[in-house]
Amino acid sequence: MGRDVLGQKLATYVASIDPVDSLSFQIHLTKPAAFLPWALGSAVGQIPAIMRAADLAGDPSRPVSTAIGSGPFRFDHAARVSGSRAVFPRNALYQPRAEPPDGLAGGRVVKVDRVEWHVMPDANTAVAALQTGEVDLVEAPLLDLLPTLQGNRAITVRKINQLNNQGIMRPNALLPPFNDPRARQALALLADQGDYMSAVVGDPARWHRCGAYYICGGPYGQVRAPFPQPDIARARALLAEAGYGGEPLTVVATKELAPIGQMSEVMIDGLRRAGVNLDVIWTDWGTMVGRQSQKGPPSAGGWNLQISYSSGITASNPMTNVGTNMVCNGSNWMGWPCDEHTETLRQAFVDAPDEAARLAVTQQLQTHLETVRPYIPLGEFDAPIAYRSSLRGVLDSPVITYWNIEKP
Repeated sequence: MGRDVLGQKLATYVASIDPVDSLSFQIHLTKPAAFLPWALGSAVGQIPAIMRAADLAGDPSRPVSTAIGSGPFRFDHAARVSGSRAVFPRNALYQPRAEPPDGLAGGRVVKVDRVEWHVMPDANTAVAALQTGEVDLVEAPLLDLLPTLQGNRAITVRKINQLNNQGIMRPNALLPPFNDPRARQALALLADQGDYMSAVVGDPARWHRCGAYYICGGPYGQVRAPFPQPDIARARALLAEAGYGGEPLTVVATKELAPIGQMSEVMIDGLRRAGVNLDVIWTDWGTMVGRQSQKGPPSAGGWNLQISYSSGITASNPMTNVGTNMVCNGSNWMGWPCDEHTETLRQAFVDAPDEAARLAVTQQLQTHLETVRPYIPLGEFDAPIAYRSSLRGVLDSPVITYWNIEKP
């Protein structure tokens, strides 16, 4: 449970988890937890999975080194090429439910012999491979290339999840000046959300402004969430009030994930116009991920600012949005902001007796988050996939599912 923001919350309700027999177990609670069935069916973050005790020992953030599951696919260790390829053969021993598929629910009937993931950091290479039929599906096509793909009858471009991605500017709240909420407030004044979003995709039909932390169009994004207009002079003043005196701040960014690189360019320009002295480190995605966990100063491998983005399904709920988790024990997402009142409100959301009460708490959360600013929402953009039109059975789902897909 320690790996996931929802699991961490659930753990505070659990007295014990006890085996009943070889096929079942019981969860004993310290108090009622109406959200338990929803948590066990979560489709975001570190999804609930029954694991061997040996894989759970020690630090919960330690990567699991084994893959032994019992799902519709197996993992072929021998075929894996690190950073290049992963292969998932159909699990002939898996018995799907005798019911129609419904996203992540229902019968998971595999209709191909295997699925191969090929890592292609260059977006143009990936799209070219799709057009020639070298690959059958591209998980995240470069948005500016979508018009080309949509003009090709052999290619289908489709949103399988109706919630958009959320752009995120994440400051490191452990280090000055962003340990002061005023400095984090300044970040919201650097540029208009349209500047970030139009950098990601030129087609205005594929992005929109949204100041809601829990996603416009989602169940908890229908709140009053005005996003401030750009004000470089005010941003400069807030940074000064927070004690910033011109010290170099480290921005870590990558162009291997195009939206991160594109939004980073806009942020860097705004920071420089606000008089911030920057040390910008452009690197590969793997190195950037490795650096995210470093809590020390930049001189010791740490960082001050990063751009990221979240799937809409993850960001759409106060229980699963990792960016608004502000626990003060350092177990939250990179940046590690701490605010006890936010946690009080998140707990009130969990304990709310009905949907009306949850919506009321969400408005309180939104208003408070606009003051403490654990991150800056930069707008929302489409997240379609692209695949060969000859494929059949691609399901609507929060993430791509590979069961039910047929390839002629």
